[in-house]
Amino acid sequence: MHITNCKVVILKSFFHMESCGKKAWLVLMGVMVVLGHVLGTNGCFEEERNALLDFKASYGNESYVLPSWLNDPKSNCCSWERVTCSSSSGHIIHLALGNLHTKETGMEPFVFPYGEMGPYRYVMRPFRLQPMRSLNWSLFLPLRELRSLGLSNFCFLGFVRNQDDGKSTLKKLETLDLSYNYLNESIMELVGTLPSIKNLNLSGNSIRGPFMKELSRLPNLEVLYLSMNFIGNDTFLASQDYQSMSRLKKLRTVDLSFNYLNESIMELVSALPSIKNLAMVANFLGGPFPMKELTLLANLEMLDLSGNRLVSHIPNQDAHSVEFYVFKKLKTLNLADNYLDKGILKSLVAFPALRFLDLGFNPIKVDLDEKVLSDLSKLEVLHLSNAGINGILPNQGLCKMKQLQELDLSYNNLRGTLDACPDNLTSFRILDVAFNYLNGNVTPFLAQLTSVELLGIGFNDFEIFSFNFFANHSKLKYLIIGNMKVETENPPWVASFQLEILRMCGCELNLPAEIPTFLSNQTSLRFLDLSRNNLVGKFPSWLLMNNTNLEEVYLFDNSFTGPFELPFDKNHRMDQMIALSIGNNKLQGELPNNVGFFFPRLEILDASNNKFDGPIPASIGEMSSLVQLLLGNNNFSGNVPEYILNRCFSLLRLMINNNQFNGTLLSTIRKLRLTFLAASRNNIEGAITDEWCQHELLMLDISYNKFSGALPSCFKTPGYLFLQGNNFTGTIPELFMSNHYRAVAIDFSDNKFTGTIPDSVYKLWSLNFLLLAGNHLQGQISSQICQLKHINILDLSQNNFSGSIPACFSNMSFGNVTVPFYATDREKLTTVPIEVLMQLRTKNLYLSFGSDRYQLLSELDLSCNQLTGEIPHELGDLHGLHSLNLSHNHLNGLIPESFQKLQNIESLDISNNNLSGQIPLQLQDLHYLAVFNVSYNNLSGRALEKGQFCTFDGSSYKGNPYLTWDTCKSESSKPPLRPTLLPDEVEEENSEIDFNVFCWSFAACYVMVILALVTLLWFSPHCWRMWFYFVDACLRKCFGQFLHGYH
Repeated sequence: MHITNCKVVILKSFFHMESCGKKAWLVLMGVMVVLGHVLGTNGCFEEERNALLDFKASYGNESYVLPSWLNDPKSNCCSWERVTCSSSSGHIIHLALGNLHTKETGMEPFVFPYGEMGPYRYVMRPFRLQPMRSLNWSLFLPLRELRSLGLSNFCFLGFVRNQDDGKSTLKKLETLDLSYNYLNESIMELVGTLPSIKNLNLSGNSIRGPFMKELSRLPNLEVLYLSMNFIGNDTFLASQDYQSMSRLKKLRTVDLSFNYLNESIMELVSALPSIKNLAMVANFLGGPFPMKELTLLANLEMLDLSGNRLVSHIPNQDAHSVEFYVFKKLKTLNLADNYLDKGILKSLVAFPALRFLDLGFNPIKVDLDEKVLSDLSKLEVLHLSNAGINGILPNQGLCKMKQLQELDLSYNNLRGTLDACPDNLTSFRILDVAFNYLNGNVTPFLAQLTSVELLGIGFNDFEIFSFNFFANHSKLKYLIIGNMKVETENPPWVASFQLEILRMCGCELNLPAEIPTFLSNQTSLRFLDLSRNNLVGKFPSWLLMNNTNLEEVYLFDNSFTGPFELPFDKNHRMDQMIALSIGNNKLQGELPNNVGFFFPRLEILDASNNKFDGPIPASIGEMSSLVQLLLGNNNFSGNVPEYILNRCFSLLRLMINNNQFNGTLLSTIRKLRLTFLAASRNNIEGAITDEWCQHELLMLDISYNKFSGALPSCFKTPGYLFLQGNNFTGTIPELFMSNHYRAVAIDFSDNKFTGTIPDSVYKLWSLNFLLLAGNHLQGQISSQICQLKHINILDLSQNNFSGSIPACFSNMSFGNVTVPFYATDREKLTTVPIEVLMQLRTKNLYLSFGSDRYQLLSELDLSCNQLTGEIPHELGDLHGLHSLNLSHNHLNGLIPESFQKLQNIESLDISNNNLSGQIPLQLQDLHYLAVFNVSYNNLSGRALEKGQFCTFDGSSYKGNPYLTWDTCKSESSKPPLRPTLLPDEVEEENSEIDFNVFCWSFAACYVMVILALVTLLWFSPHCWRMWFYFVDACLRKCFGQFLHGYH
């Protein structure tokens, strides 16, 4: 013990210095007395030790929390976990108590609540438990020498003030981390009493403001983190004393990201001239960039304004033109995800020292030529991902960027080739040109990049690529290849590199498509994605055995067969593995019983879409870090594994759909805090009780089970809610928007709901899909339903609705969807597929659509009700509608001519009504119509025969006694048009044919044919049968609509 050794040294010094006189003897005796009273026998100050034990008693009674903190006189608190003592004084100087109640840290989506400011935003932050306690600051006061204190993610809700009104404080505390709690701006009262604070982290709380008065009391403050709060201009800037900010002369780093600030905040920021690093990511900053207030920050070196609403500066629009803005010291500039166009490139002259530039995810839409690259020639890092970059890749301009170390041009529209440069590009460390339209032979260019560490060339149109050219790339660590023809075996080669990340998905590998052999020598892999390669053979367990540091493995969408076997014994575990995806293969048998033992820290387990059977292994319950458990579309059986999930504290997504599970979900709902539950198509029963109301779900799919009973009134609407195909009864309760997820889809079809549609449904403004078919709902369809302006699919069929059809349906979108600018649909090729399925009835078929397809559909189905009145002509204004079904009602009047404006309609069914009049001739212009049914009405006249209507048979028109039609399957079956005759040929034509001669000749020929036919049939029974078959076929073809009722 270092303090015991200190006593020995003092005693030795005492005997050595005894001759030095009485004064020295008295000094040493005093020191020994002090040590005897202050120091414990085990190197720990008793007062500080007791303070820590008091803290544990107040906040850490759980057995797994701080197990080394023992109330034992022999236990040295300086050796306790999360505690650091000074090597000289022995006092506690560092306490790291963050994430104390989460055994494993992880990330969760954080959504800004609706109604704060603007739209929803999804970001990731550490998991937070529900608030449980207040911060008792007095517990730390005995730690007078404390330098840093970490209390992040501790579930604090407010704090307890000191009894001496804050007079006692930690005067030497320099670093305080209270991030990801539930504290509000009142915590600033405590912070203002800590004069030595240099680093303050209050991110991820509920702080709004104002609080600058308290911050101004921290003259030593250097780093301030306030991201992920609710700071907005309306509260944060109110009554602020900008002059007081001048006291913060040492402030160097400020992070205000993920708040609700707009460009007005720049007035406050400009009062902090000492700032070197400024981040205001994902706020609501608008206006042109650069702002003139930034010019007052003469020391600014790093600026991150990504995720805002900035636009490009228009030169010479006012006296403060961009030419007058010069930022001499700015080296790092991140403007990704704004609204900047190509004009931003002209503003870059204001940053002569710039070395890092990120303009990704902006609609720049410029041709990348040599001039553009020449203006950026001094850059070391350039990110232009997903920026609408077009044109031919300028190879010569690229070769001149000698200082460039990182280049990201992924997700653009670049064409051309990647040609070799005259001089080797030895400075390149990172190159990503994935997801473009580049072609040609990329091998000569890649052969020059001998220093490259990260290479992304996938999802282009390159020629077949051979891996042997990587033989000399000894520094290669990260390789991204996709959607390419790849040869990994020939000619033979030996890898000189050790990859850490390999993403090779959607490729045409050498045949047979087996795992590349060079991977057998790789031992440093941390991330491996071999998905969508149609690989065959048994599950490659040797990959796990050779790479014990693997963190993520994605092998989904292949053709692996046989059982899923683990290669380890009880002495080996994959402690680093957090994601394992083996979905959509042909694996069979049971999951290994010890899967939870081998992957104790797994966060994602995807075994969906295989042929697994048997029960879910009990060891999965040991995966306390598990966030996603995807087991859908297998043959698992038994009761829902309630006891298994008892310790899956972090589980958010559970997919067990399309299996053979029994039992209930009540215990699962009680013990987990799910955001995503898919359990459709099983044999699960029970009711949705009030206990379900504690969850705010993104998706709940329990369709096609045996649930029953009424829905509780406290139920909050998930983003996706699928309850169809059960036995729910009672009225539909008032449905309210969740605080975290906007409502997108509701499907209550095929249940036994009664009553009317509750008014609260009409307030779900974000709803895209509402399906209530197959219930016992009644009453009139309220015009309030038209408040759902974003509806794409509305199905109210097979109910008892009455009254007329609201004309205001024309105010709803029904397919008029704006496609987002960014081409992120290509990125889904490289991610784990978690798809939301919806079943719709369209074109007389029940079809299932994935989440990437049903958003493109639009349908209005009011069939099988008791609706009356005429069809509103306003329905013709639904230009994006794909399917319209008004059949089996009591509608009357005419078919609206306005239907000709339904240019995207594919299915139109208005059968089984009381419609009259003729079919409007204008409907022949509906070129996409595939299903048309007007049967069993009172229509008259002649059916249409042109365009798509030539493909419809009698089943589309039957039941209309005054309507006639012909059947024409193709234009070639129509009689040829009579040729147009010249005027002088008309009289000649009429005089050349004697009508009497024609009639006698025709009669004679007719009698001869009949006699010959009778003779043939009399002597040949086979011909007799064939003749009657022919006659029967002709009768059915010509008079089928009249003979149909007699069969």
